[in-house]
Amino acid sequence: MTTASDPLSLERDTVRQYADWYRQQGYEVALDPRARDLPGFLHGFAPDLVVRRGGENIVVEIKTSSPESFENVQRLARALERRAGWTLQVVYADLPDPEWQPPSQLPRALDFVARLESLRVPGGESDEALKEYLLLWSILEGAARHRLSGHNVVPPTGRISSSALIKLLLTEGIIEDDGYSLLRRGLAARNAIAHGFLNQRVDPELVTELRKRARQLLRRRELARAAAPT
Repeated sequence: MTTASDPLSLERDTVRQYADWYRQQGYEVALDPRARDLPGFLHGFAPDLVVRRGGENIVVEIKTSSPESFENVQRLARALERRAGWTLQVVYADLPDPEWQPPSQLPRALDFVARLESLRVPGGESDEALKEYLLLWSILEGAARHRLSGHNVVPPTGRISSSALIKLLLTEGIIEDDGYSLLRRGLAARNAIAHGFLNQRVDPELVTELRKRARQLLRRRELARAAAPT
């Protein structure tokens, strides 16, 4: 039996999420493509995913921390170099971290609402703006977990990357393309701050839109619970 912390299970879940997303964008998807699905210059390779639309061809490879995974990515990059119409997308899958595991319970939706309403700094470059932005992003991910809990695609306290979490919101039809683009912008700013770039400016308009999105996710979750049969 695989678990949420099993590296192979995590890798396969990530591949499926990307395959579903590309299908929704109108791509022809080859999951675990065989030799007949690949051009001659990729024979001998086993990429995780190949997607095509018109003249666009994308090879998707899941990158983990193993040396074999690193070598596969390097070989694919060399094979696709200077191949017109072909690009490589490398996806970094989360692996289990023995130093941290999620708590056994997700905070209540009402707790996230209270934290959300406590935020006061609209954005900018101050330390307070950076701290509040990280808290806002945490609230938003918590709201996403609550909203997805009724879809049975990920346990509320399951380990999942931020990128995969917001992609699930899209593939489950909870947000549209514009909402996904907004969350991708928000994640990019969050990553910059979390990884040491304290000179990252927090866009006040982005903060406003992310707060709206968090409220919507939390409100829809509460409405869904209220409508559920008892």
